[in-house]
Amino acid sequence: AHPAAPAHVSALMSGVMIKMGIYMMIRLFLDLLHPVPAWWGPVVLMAGAVSSLLGVLYALTEHDLKKLLACHSIENIGIILLGIGASMSFLSLGMPGLSLLGLVAALYHTLNHATFKSLLFLSAGSVMNATHTGNMEKYGGLIKTMPQTALFFLVGSMAISALPPFNGFFSEWLTFQALFRGTATLDFSMKWVFIAAAGTLALTGGLALTCFVKAFGATFLARPRSREAGHAKEAPTAMLAGMAVLAALTLILGILSGPLTAIIDNIGRDLGAFRGAPSAFSTPPLGALAVSGFSSVGAPGFCTVILGAFVVAWFIARGINRGQKISVGATWDCGSDLMPRMEITATGFSRSIVTVFRGLLKPSLQRETEYHDAQSRYLPAARTITLGVRDIHRLYLYKPLKKTVAIASRRAKAIQSGNVNLYIFYIFMALLAALAVVK
Repeated sequence: AHPAAPAHVSALMSGVMIKMGIYMMIRLFLDLLHPVPAWWGPVVLMAGAVSSLLGVLYALTEHDLKKLLACHSIENIGIILLGIGASMSFLSLGMPGLSLLGLVAALYHTLNHATFKSLLFLSAGSVMNATHTGNMEKYGGLIKTMPQTALFFLVGSMAISALPPFNGFFSEWLTFQALFRGTATLDFSMKWVFIAAAGTLALTGGLALTCFVKAFGATFLARPRSREAGHAKEAPTAMLAGMAVLAALTLILGILSGPLTAIIDNIGRDLGAFRGAPSAFSTPPLGALAVSGFSSVGAPGFCTVILGAFVVAWFIARGINRGQKISVGATWDCGSDLMPRMEITATGFSRSIVTVFRGLLKPSLQRETEYHDAQSRYLPAARTITLGVRDIHRLYLYKPLKKTVAIASRRAKAIQSGNVNLYIFYIFMALLAALAVVK
């Protein structure tokens, strides 16, 4: 649905619509059905770990920009489920304070994902509006003609890759703290689940950064790989304004992570399971984010260090370049012209990672050769190599399920005779069965 919908609709779908399931899970598992069985929490943790890892792996294989972002929504829902699963596990073990920590991490990441994913979808819509395609292999060099869109996409990429001082870093950090508290306080039967979840989250974070290096580089850097990319124009002011507001929010939600978690902590206490629960947070100076007695991180400190690093780097570069003569000329390439075909493509960038995870992604390779005629088999007119990835969800889950439902439906047709008297008999028998089991 994401590639087919307009960009602003995709932003609404990813930022709001898919969060309805998260809201349902929180209300059911942590409020209406509380207390839940102890094994439910680890199941949700493992579901979140699998979802986050497979989501980012499939995003790496995608070369349609909006499909790539859609797969990252799967990944981020998995990260949110890690917080919910940790919360359920702690709550079932009688640790409401730590359970509230996991819930706050999930809610904070829900808010952050709605912000930076909407920014990325609007940026992708701006690129597609200018180039009339979603294929990243036909982009390239757009940073020269669409510099402001490139800046906003870069901000969204840094936020979703959990780079400070943007908001995605602090919600993922909080999720890590909930998982680390589980490894530090629980017995071995539960500890291994939290260790596996934390390791998966770390791997997912690294792969997400790799994926957005690919997305930004293939889209905005190097040279245009199509005529449309070469003649692209910057988005209108109204479109840029929406992206600018969201880009500013990703930074503000990161810098104000300490006060925001305090607000979300109070929201979590409205659930029946957490009324009267001790807070897992302390209030350090300068609005930093701190887990009581465990760890802390300061967004203002991050901003100061990053700004200081930029200032120092600027002075060093200025000192090195002082008095040097700078000349601009064409790049020498052994006498041949530089062409877009010489660039690394999105497919080439991700292929090595696809190969590493070939056991999960099931990559396929299809070769096709076209000849001039049947007599000239040794003089091909064209060769085509198609690289693909099999969707294991469809292969091992949806197709067997579809086949099972189809078989059951065909067999169930045998009782559909068209006889009204027989249908009344079915209703009568169902009524007798219902009365038999009612106490």
